[in-house]
Amino acid sequence: MFLLQKFISNILISPGIFIILLIIVFIMSFRKRSAAKAKFLLLMTITVIYLLSIEPVKDMIVQPLEKNYLPIARDQLEEVDCYVVLGGGIYDNSPKSLSSSTGSPSKAALFRVIEGVRLYKESPKKIIVTGGIVYNGEKSEGSIYKELMVDLGVPASDIIIEGRSRTTEENAELTKGIMDKNGYKKGALITSATHMKRSKYIFEKYGVEVIPAPTGYLSRYKESYGMDSYFPNAGNFADIRAAVWEYIGTIFYKVKS
Repeated sequence: MFLLQKFISNILISPGIFIILLIIVFIMSFRKRSAAKAKFLLLMTITVIYLLSIEPVKDMIVQPLEKNYLPIARDQLEEVDCYVVLGGGIYDNSPKSLSSSTGSPSKAALFRVIEGVRLYKESPKKIIVTGGIVYNGEKSEGSIYKELMVDLGVPASDIIIEGRSRTTEENAELTKGIMDKNGYKKGALITSATHMKRSKYIFEKYGVEVIPAPTGYLSRYKESYGMDSYFPNAGNFADIRAAVWEYIGTIFYKVKS
């Protein structure tokens, strides 16, 4: 199931689908009967690529996910026993300054790690960092996140690594075991704002009581859009891809349940 999810993500919700469409257009263009259809399909493909690369369309798709939960408030920190930082990828062989070791969090994971440190410094509690070895890596996501948290001033003794999970469902299942073992009743769930709705749903499905602590917002929440917002930008395409994967993931888990 894990590999199937990754296949869907990397083929159907990525430039891969447009490459497939363009190959079809290329083949159709050699047939006189299909030439008109090929031109129409090419025009539609160009239009969709353009729309998925501009900021207003990105915000229209991303913001409904991000607005499900407000950022965590100071008084809510007193309600939780621990912080749970969800894995979001690593670059396990990337160079690291001031150290002989390698590895760094991905862009999405970096927001989560920093938010975990911020909340810890506001109200110190144990931090559970989740994420195992994905594919053929050598280091778990949790171990890389812990190294950075320690570098940022969090005592190693206050960080608990859950280093086996590969999916959000495994995050929830294994974190549940850690929380039960340590007597933690409620955790602050720290993950990307677009990922929060699905994550909270899955954690509660496994009986983990959480307070959302979304971070890593993809929208700039502009009051109005300027000319630059309508220029194609690959970053907007990537953000839409992340949001669409969350929509599909939420539907998948609800159907599965």
